[in-house]
Amino acid sequence: MPEASSDLDVAKLARQLKATRETFETAFDVFADARPDDVNRFKALALRRQRRQPLEAGKARDDADMLFALQHAKEKGFLDQLCSTAGAALFKTEGDGVVMAVALTTDANARRDAQLTFQAITQDAEQLRDPEEVNAGLMRAQRCTCRVVVRQGAKRVRGTGFLIGPRLVLTNWHVVQSLLEPLPQAEAEAARLAPPEAWRARDGSDAALSVEFDFTARAAQAGGVTRIPARTDWLVAASSAQGSEHAEDENTGVPWPQDVAAAFEPYGDFAVLEIAEPAGLDRRFYDIIEEEPPDPQGNMVLMHHPGEYAMRLSYGTFKVEQQFARYLGGVPPKTTARVLHNANSIGGSSGGPCFNFDMRPVALHQAGVVFSGDSDVSDENGNRLPKAVINIAIPLRRVRQKAGAAIQARMGELRALRPMFMNGDPLIGRGELQEAIAEACVGKVKILIVRADIASDGTPLSGVGKSFSRKILKEQLDVSRHQVVEISAASLTQNAFRTAGVILDAVNMGLSAKLTAVDDKSLLADRQSTEINDIVARVAAELKVALVEAAGKRTLWIVIDDLEKHSLPDTSTRGLLDRLYADVAAEPSLRLVLLGLADVDLPSLQGIKAKRLDKPLTHLDADRVAAWVGHRVDGRFALPDAARECLAGVVASVATGRVKEAFSLTQAIAAIVKNDLDPHLKKRMGV
Repeated sequence: MPEASSDLDVAKLARQLKATRETFETAFDVFADARPDDVNRFKALALRRQRRQPLEAGKARDDADMLFALQHAKEKGFLDQLCSTAGAALFKTEGDGVVMAVALTTDANARRDAQLTFQAITQDAEQLRDPEEVNAGLMRAQRCTCRVVVRQGAKRVRGTGFLIGPRLVLTNWHVVQSLLEPLPQAEAEAARLAPPEAWRARDGSDAALSVEFDFTARAAQAGGVTRIPARTDWLVAASSAQGSEHAEDENTGVPWPQDVAAAFEPYGDFAVLEIAEPAGLDRRFYDIIEEEPPDPQGNMVLMHHPGEYAMRLSYGTFKVEQQFARYLGGVPPKTTARVLHNANSIGGSSGGPCFNFDMRPVALHQAGVVFSGDSDVSDENGNRLPKAVINIAIPLRRVRQKAGAAIQARMGELRALRPMFMNGDPLIGRGELQEAIAEACVGKVKILIVRADIASDGTPLSGVGKSFSRKILKEQLDVSRHQVVEISAASLTQNAFRTAGVILDAVNMGLSAKLTAVDDKSLLADRQSTEINDIVARVAAELKVALVEAAGKRTLWIVIDDLEKHSLPDTSTRGLLDRLYADVAAEPSLRLVLLGLADVDLPSLQGIKAKRLDKPLTHLDADRVAAWVGHRVDGRFALPDAARECLAGVVASVATGRVKEAFSLTQAIAAIVKNDLDPHLKKRMGV
């Protein structure tokens, strides 16, 4: 049998791609990082291809970039390793099996032997699974599953949910029903929402809603539960319950329908919530939009928070006994809007993710429909909660079908954090900045404000890696579509005319000649007058026109740094920048990044598309190192949270002993991660 690396059919591989661009880039760069001398990373290859054949952003461009990268991998001799290592995540096959490199070879005999072997493996309902992948999948499920808490006065309603976006949590509609009200008919019709989907959050309801991650027995005892409140505008999408599903567990009194297809089709019993922090970026959320969930079938696992219990899992199957199939109209079922399973559940399990044995989420647990005895959990009145043995759930494909557009619109562009810079330096933390840059790319925000935390003496912290902000910005942006211009605030301490000239010359030397000359004497720093205001307005208008022309078809990013070191005392310069803020907010091709700005509540920044990063830049710590380890490993092998935390604690402890006057804690941690920790992680990942 020939070596697959030289004989793989790249075109067929490309046709079978199922991964998102971000997932493909992560997998590809693992091999690129292991061969820095002769292999380019995915982004560099994509840029090379784009220069040869420009394409608009979208699926066609993504497909072309990934095909080009696969061809490069074949040329460099690691395509077979890429397929065999990451094939299950990157490619689709008949039966959802693992892509074996040899199965895609152009050699007929080799392909036939591989296909016979593959068919022998996949003829049974359950495949042979890699325990490393199953363990890693279980740990990811544990990190992404949360308890949903709704406060109703002294009472608390609890359910379960899980991450489907950086800030998005999917749960049942009936869990948050008390916080919702119907949309007025006119608004529902304008939004083209059918009655089951026409809901809005009640005013002030965000204060009563939160989620809790890591609510395991050990974390609860150690105080390690992570609580995150809901955003003010927390409701993304919803679809109400039909009613009969909850006849047993909530005594709705709605009889089970005779025509299950007609009854269940309009109703989804789901709600998508947005929380205040991007927890999904650190926890590797499940992207049900980019990667269509599999059909729920075969054996399954339910992750949930039953009653007052910490997180639990229950095993079961979607292939329930014949006597219960009648609930969905018999065999085969008469509707695809629901699915049955027999994993044990009780109150509080609602909204829990149902996984297949590959640990991919496939359904949203909804309710128990057949009960058998009482569980060992009591309600607030001391009554034992009944234990469901046959349950109903909503296939995630249904959620995707009904709410995909709303989820996509709220999710944003960022799907995963970058763990490394292109030069091999670790990128630790800065998730909020990466998310903000992605939002600015699509115009959700136009101005980004990054500030450094304040030391005990009242001065901004130094050595916290502020320069990384510029580096992250440049690496995250495609140079074919974006231009980044860096300016120090030290050069903006003169009058408005000269400040405008500095900005334009930073964009393109000599561009300041487009400004109408202004005598310095007419813009004295200590004076204010109508004449000065008129001059500043004219300079600002000319600056805007010149910047927009310079941007052309690209987006122009102006980065003003060192604002914590250099104030802007000149009155006319402040007036110019005030106008620049408004112009950037209004012009589609302009963006502004302010690094180190102390007064983030400037009146001129209010009411425009400006985003102040809530968390100021502080020194790196063990928590951020632990999160970075998770991004770096990216599920390639099972690494428990406790192990990540121990590794991070050792790094932070050693770094503390290396801090000097000219070598900050952040710099020490970054050096240890790069030189000591990352080489061991790469070895364990096999790169």
